[in-house]
Amino acid sequence: PPEAPTPGPLGNNIASRPKRFLAAMIDGTAGMLLSSPVYQHYGVWEAMMKGTELPNEVVVGLTIYSLILFFVLHGFLLWRYGQTLGKRIIGLAIVTMDDKKPDFAPLILNRYLPQWVIGVIPGYGVLLALADISYLFFNDQNRCVHDLLAKTKVIDLSIKAVSGAPQVSGNSMIA
Repeated sequence: PPEAPTPGPLGNNIASRPKRFLAAMIDGTAGMLLSSPVYQHYGVWEAMMKGTELPNEVVVGLTIYSLILFFVLHGFLLWRYGQTLGKRIIGLAIVTMDDKKPDFAPLILNRYLPQWVIGVIPGYGVLLALADISYLFFNDQNRCVHDLLAKTKVIDLSIKAVSGAPQVSGNSMIA
């Protein structure tokens, strides 16, 4: 009798680049929708168009607002499931290298804090952030530099892992 076809690469539940990109776009869009009225109120768009600087107290206030917004949008999902809003919608999750949900504090300190610090370096922040993301396209593990720093990976919850299911539930808000 003919042999059954063998499945594709076993255990490769690493999230695809397009799915990671789509999740990031959802996160960015949600952040921009909630930030735009505040930015408009404080004249951020006008200052950008004119090439003028905002007062330091406005910059500090907007930075604090952005951090609070991040935790409002993503904090619970990251703590409970290892997901941002976009990852939740697309069906992805951040896990440790052994497919476990990362602890919240190390996840924030190792994965997100470096991005936030790099992002505020005048003149270089944008370039360093682009290098972080660009690394995703130059390695076969589909990991960004921030994944390497945090010792995490992003997985696709619709693909079963061979060595046991990840410790993350993508199907319901309450696990």
